[in-house]
This record gives sequence, C-alpha cells and structure tokens, in this order.
Amino acid sequence: MRCLLSVISLSALFASCISASSPIVTVKNGTVQGHHSTEWDQDFFLGIPYAQPPVGDLRFRWPQSRNSSFDGVLNATRYGYSCYQYGSNFNLSEDCLTLNVVRPRGHENKTLPVLVWIYGGGLTLGSTADQQYNLSGIVEASTRTDNPFIAVSMNYRLGVWGFLNTPVVHAEGSSNAGLLDQRLALQWVQENIASFGGDPRRVTVWSESAGAQSIGFHLTSYGGRNDNLFQAAILESGGPEGASLNTLPFYSAATDNLTRTVGCPRTWTSPSQLACLRNLSSAALFASNYTVVWNPIVDGDFLTDYPSSLLAQDKFIRVPLLTGANTDEGVSFSVQNLNTTTDVYNSLFYWRNYALSPPSIQELLQLYPNNPAIEPPYSNHANVTYPKYGAQWRRSAAIGGDLVMIAQRRRMAELYTKAGQKVYSYRFDTPLYNATVPGSVKHFDNVMFSFQNISGAMGPLPQYQSYRTLSSGIGKLYANFVGTHNPNGVNTTNGTGLPYWPQYNIDAPTNLVLNATASFSEPDTFRKQGISFINSIWRELLA
Repeated sequence: MRCLLSVISLSALFASCISASSPIVTVKNGTVQGHHSTEWDQDFFLGIPYAQPPVGDLRFRWPQSRNSSFDGVLNATRYGYSCYQYGSNFNLSEDCLTLNVVRPRGHENKTLPVLVWIYGGGLTLGSTADQQYNLSGIVEASTRTDNPFIAVSMNYRLGVWGFLNTPVVHAEGSSNAGLLDQRLALQWVQENIASFGGDPRRVTVWSESAGAQSIGFHLTSYGGRNDNLFQAAILESGGPEGASLNTLPFYSAATDNLTRTVGCPRTWTSPSQLACLRNLSSAALFASNYTVVWNPIVDGDFLTDYPSSLLAQDKFIRVPLLTGANTDEGVSFSVQNLNTTTDVYNSLFYWRNYALSPPSIQELLQLYPNNPAIEPPYSNHANVTYPKYGAQWRRSAAIGGDLVMIAQRRRMAELYTKAGQKVYSYRFDTPLYNATVPGSVKHFDNVMFSFQNISGAMGPLPQYQSYRTLSSGIGKLYANFVGTHNPNGVNTTNGTGLPYWPQYNIDAPTNLVLNATASFSEPDTFRKQGISFINSIWRELLA
C-alpha cells in the first residue's frame, strides 16, 4: 500500500497509511511511523513536530520543546503545514514547526552522517513541502559515493510570526524566534537522529540565500559559543553578513501600521499591545496582509553583536566550510535604469537600507568603473550592453552582487582558513537552459543542481546531458563533504566526474568553477580591490 505525500493536519496522528513495510522508529516523544518509497528505496518520515505549536501565548515567543508524548503512533507519512507567509500555494498554519527525515535503505548496519537543510526565501517565504527542496535526489546521490547520508529538513516561522520586533518582545526575551526555531530543530536532531541510524556527532547544516544567512547567524550565536549542534556547514549564496539588522526604532512605524490594521493598542512599549496581538485569531493576523520585511535584530542574547563585529573579534564557531556564490548574483540585486555615475551614486545612497556613507560610495565608484570587461567575471555577457536596463546597469550589478553575496563569501573563506578550518569555495557558472539575456547565472540558479532536480527543469534535449553530469557531480561532492569534510573524499580522485577541488589557501585562494561545459579551478582574486573594500566596511553597511 503506497501513501500519497500531501499536507494534512498534524492532529491526525494515525491514519490509514500502514503496511508491513512501513518503517517505525522510537524518538524521545514516542513512536513514529513513516513510509517506504520503493521508487527511491528510501524511508520517509514527514511532518514530525519538534516543538509545541507556537499559538496563543506562545505566538512570537521562542519555541518550546514538546513536553508530552504522542497520542499513540505518530503518522509521519505526510508533510506538515507550512508556516504562514504571503504569495505561496502551500497549506498554511501557525502549527507548522515540523521536520522531515529521509534515509536510504540498505545501510541499516551503519551509522550515517546527517545533512540538515534550512530553506531560504528572505525569511518571508519557504517550506519543506516545496518540491524544489525534495531531499530524495541528494540522498540518492550520496548512495553513489562512499558517503551515504540521512537528510533532514525543517520548517521555521517567517515574517512577523518569526521576527516581530518591539520593545516588549525584546524585554521578554522573544526576539529572533524564527532563528530559535531552527536551533531547536537542530537540538531535536541531536536528541533523536540516532533512532533513525544517524550520527549526531557528524551533522552538516546546509542552505542557500537567507537560509545560509541563518546558518551564519548560528555560527556567530552566543558570542561564538559552540554547543556542538553541527560539525560542518555548506553555505550557498549567503552568510552572516549582507542583510541589514535594524534596531528596534526602525520597526516602530511597521508595528504602528500593523496594530492599527488589526485594532490593537498602538503604544508599542505597552504589554497590552503584545497581548492583543497574541489574542488575535490566526486568520485575523494573517488577513492584516502587512508584508513588511521583519529581519532579525541584535538582541544581546542569541546575537550579542552584529555578525561582522563578532567575526572581527574571532567570536565564531569553528567548523569546516563549503561556501560559494553564483557568477551573476547582481542580476537579482541590482538597480536598473541607471545611465550616469550620478544615477549609480544615488541608487547606492538609498540602497536596501544599507548605511553607505558618501565617502564609501565614492570609493566604490572608483573601484567599480563603468567598464565591466576590465575585470571579469562581471557576467557571462559582460561585453554586451542593454539599453533597456541602463548604460551603467552592469556596473550596478557588479556592486550589488558583491555587496549582498560575493564579498561575504570571500570574507568567510578567508576568515575560516585563517582560523585553521578546511574551506572549499566555489563559483557556480552554469546558466539555466531557458536563461534569457541579460540574465546569465543569477541568484538561486544553482539550487536545482544541488538538489538533483535538474531533469524537470531543463527538458529532454540530449545536449543537456552535461547539466545532468554537473548536477550529479555536485551531489557527490556534497556527499563527500558531509562524510569526510572534504568534497574530494578520501581519494585523490573524487569519483564525481568533476575536477579535484583544491582547499582554500590564503596565499593562493582558489574557487572551483562549476560549469556544465567544463568545470575548472580559478584564482579567487577577481575584483580584489572592490571586494576587499566592501569587506572592510561591514560595520558601516549594517549599522
């Protein structure tokens, strides 16, 4: 009997999805029954709650561990609800703090390493039910190496539900609840993954974009205190720097607008305001449709300072690192319709809430001249002009991509190498099959390759076999890193079909360029002066 994977209420703890081959495990809170996929030869355990439902008085608070056993056997054959967000087609609920475990069959006599995925989406979007993040492909890729692993994915609260910032929230110690959701899920892994055959001492966290930023926050959390929740990290297009961590006063207008819309007191220092927001129905809070971006803040506890300052003070967790970014991240983070240097100057002055000073903007303009071909890779189409986007759009794209993604990738590689950690850095350089000019290799393009989801996205044309080869190779590189903290594995030939990946070296920094035509190693020195300058002013940028 085969069960369909869909979203149902977690209150349906036991349903008609039981067969003799259904896998069963016992975790801290009771017995969990999953589903065996004959297609993948994998066991799925889906929608396992790792926290108490964050509703009522627990809304906006840090997550609370489950303090009761399951009522009978937990039916873990379907994804749980997705956390509240706008603009998605997921089945939403506040009762969304669940995780999923996918393990390969045939390794029952081994204790396997663990890869934990944390989705991105700007801390406003994302779900483990999103089939872009189906774990089966990368788990299957791992079984084609000497390093098979178990994979885990988690839901965490987003937007105002995870990151409401008011003085009362801060005073009660509830700031950054969405990040603490992630942390509690990692604690659940430590307490329970052995029941699935996983090794809690060999956990690698993995994410992209805002998820990678979240991992960066965990790396600098509690002043760099290491609670051994993970032993390695994979950061795709993101890290601890690159997003504004605004202070509480920044959110006063947002809170005022929210409370006016839902009819709660508008004095944001009053406990009655927060009590009113907690007493709203889920539907009423969601219907407010107030989609301001609520970012984490420096709360003095989980984040004791800005990550840029903590990194500079050597207050970060030391783990092996695999990190990278895409060639043309700036396509997704640039300002268009810029035709003059003055246009670029003004765009930077008001750019993404960054606190760029006029002298810093002038320095950036000197270091990023309006000649993209001078120092590639600005883009795969660096020498092509696009009047529709403005005569200086490529200049803006280079600055924007470096500010948000690429500069911090290099900074993390350098810092972790200097701290004695193994670091492997990449530049993803393969445009999607349907990419149109002027976009080349923009933000998020690499994710389908990492997840081995490439077949459905590129069509059946035989010339894209190279895409399949690249995707398979990336999956194997990741599996080797999860198993050995070296993407090459223990052999000089990594068995991936891709070139040997050199370890990062301060004296000769190197990226592996992941290109479907031919991957290769390159010196990580492009735009050296501009990126070095950006990395010298992070405290100014994020103040």
